[in-house]
Amino acid sequence: MLWIGGVLMPEPKVGGLTVTKNKIWSKNAGRAADGNMVGDIVGIKYKLDIQWSYCKPADVQKIDAAVSGAAFFSVRFVDPGTGQEVTRNFYAGDPKYPVHTYAMGGGRYKGVSVSLIEQ
Repeated sequence: MLWIGGVLMPEPKVGGLTVTKNKIWSKNAGRAADGNMVGDIVGIKYKLDIQWSYCKPADVQKIDAAVSGAAFFSVRFVDPGTGQEVTRNFYAGDPKYPVHTYAMGGGRYKGVSVSLIEQ
């Protein structure tokens, strides 16, 4: 389950949630003269790449309100490394809303996606 700003989001498509743990290195990190990597990891930040299959307008509106309404927001998700739910503060990249059709009374969207990056 994925919660953004305290709101339960529609279920991502199968295989549509990728959790990345980005290592944040110290300022002095890099390659030394002998070619070996030096530096320290000062933190780990999450990135969530999320994609939904077919979305109805109400689903798209819920997603858009969650990722476009504030600069930073809380996200609750399962950390694959521990299997436990974690809550962190994130900001959103540019959401994409591919229109599948406007037929069928109000439109359908296919492949709605957004990247969330931990603050």
